[in-house]
Amino acid sequence: MTNPQLSRLVRLNPFAHDSPIVTLLAAVTTLLTVFGLFMVLSASSVSSGLQNDGNFFAAAFMQAASAAIGAVLCVTIARFPITFWSAGRNYFLLLGAGLQAAVLLVGSSYGGNKNWLDLGFVSIQPSEFLKLAIIVWLASWIHDNDHMIDLPLQYWRVPALWIGVPTLMVALGGDLGTTVILVMIILGMLAFAGMPSRTIWALAAIGTAMALALMNVGGSGRGSRFMSWIQGCAPQDYETVCWQTMHGLWALSSGGLFGLGSGSSRAKWSWLPHADSDYIFAIIGEELGMIGAIALIVLFLVLAVILIRLVREFPQPLTRVLIGGVFVWIVGQGFVNIAVVLNLLPVLGVPLPFISSGGSSLLANFLAIGVVISCVRHEERYG
Repeated sequence: MTNPQLSRLVRLNPFAHDSPIVTLLAAVTTLLTVFGLFMVLSASSVSSGLQNDGNFFAAAFMQAASAAIGAVLCVTIARFPITFWSAGRNYFLLLGAGLQAAVLLVGSSYGGNKNWLDLGFVSIQPSEFLKLAIIVWLASWIHDNDHMIDLPLQYWRVPALWIGVPTLMVALGGDLGTTVILVMIILGMLAFAGMPSRTIWALAAIGTAMALALMNVGGSGRGSRFMSWIQGCAPQDYETVCWQTMHGLWALSSGGLFGLGSGSSRAKWSWLPHADSDYIFAIIGEELGMIGAIALIVLFLVLAVILIRLVREFPQPLTRVLIGGVFVWIVGQGFVNIAVVLNLLPVLGVPLPFISSGGSSLLANFLAIGVVISCVRHEERYG
């Protein structure tokens, strides 16, 4: 290859001048996304055909379009200076909170959750973007007020208001899963910031009590599902609260070591609710077997190692705490989703990042990676 051709390839590669770990982060993100696109195509084909007049590829096309838009946004915002995020933190959170308020007023409900906003040509889930807005706001605030990290909670009235109100709005919409993830993100960021462990445990206890109180909000049957998870599924619960759990486990177990083959799932034929979203890991296990499921888990573990390495390499509070928040969000939510499918946790209804169908979730995940790269690039160049 001649030097002009090599120079042209370097210019076309947006990560050409980055450190190897940033390039690895982009590569793992790409692998997860491509893996997810293939699985959404398979898992959604039956339901998509039934809902779209025989168009078996409608959901997959929408996911692919979201991936393309998300990739472009990721590469674009990765070039933004770190000051853009700290200076605009209030605006980002106000926008996210405003959209979440609109959900409470005029949003769409599904399964006892009011978490969708219909814009006419597309529906969005503002709570997915609210996760990133809270991460940016809290990381920026801690960076500016690092001296307060050891102070008692009564001195944290400002952040409690800014991040507590939007989280409460998500909870009022009945979205327990997203509320749990938001609380995990906030507690994780405080841990990365160095808050005393006794304070974090106290906040975790309060959050757990609130989650238990939300179990029966909206009559969605979460309390019954939780009790069936605690006590085990009784025969009379099979066709109600245990249907999704049992069919998810059966799908996983039927895959064996090597799976039934790509596209060969039986559970997706209306036996497993949300086969392409919340329970897509069950379809992965059924079609690709234990080998495919472990391969996906390994990708998430590699992503976890990358993000933790970045946290360790860049001690500045803004970068460290922000990357820590993204780590808890994407990796933590990923393993929560997998734990739910394995029946290690009660059904929460959270997507598998980069894998589950859903444009809002995928776009938000790409934006999060873009913000991480933006911060890392600033730290590498200016320290």
